[in-house]
Amino acid sequence: PAPVPAGLRVRLACIVYDGLLLVALWMIVTAILVPLGTPDAAADSKELSVVPDWYRQLVLFPALVLVTWLFYGYFWTRIGQTLGMQTWRLKVVRRDGSLPRWRDAFARCASACLFPLACALIAQVLYGSSKAVLLSMLIGFVLNYLWMLWSRTGISWHDQLSGTRVLRLPAEPKKRRRFLGWFAEKND
Repeated sequence: PAPVPAGLRVRLACIVYDGLLLVALWMIVTAILVPLGTPDAAADSKELSVVPDWYRQLVLFPALVLVTWLFYGYFWTRIGQTLGMQTWRLKVVRRDGSLPRWRDAFARCASACLFPLACALIAQVLYGSSKAVLLSMLIGFVLNYLWMLWSRTGISWHDQLSGTRVLRLPAEPKKRRRFLGWFAEKND
């Protein structure tokens, strides 16, 4: 069978799986960068100190965004699948069926952020609270994917904007294996 457009539930499950991997990468980057941004006085006295706001905004946050883009870009441009997408048999392709290029990966990541950022900006103007901004970003993220339910083609907004689509690959036939499925494949 041919690949079909991926459904909403399987894409959201994949996001959760990839999100766990991204959190682990973010923790590693943060563990490296936070000591570099810790003031010397706090480091010498072994006091718990928060890194300065300018460091969080100009170094830490951009580093985490860059790691996220590199994570998705690397996997999408190499095999069209992140680790979570491999688990759920999903694959990102361009409209012509080829693998995305780095430009496509950047466009896909950037366009996935557009609607959540627009919702956050509206919340900031209307309410001015960080909780409202965070909730609005989450709503924008979910609406980005809920659009799939109303779209004729069944693709999300960032798929449409970036010229890509996510396909669900057919399941590979199961192979019989020796000794409880371990080790070598059994030749029939």
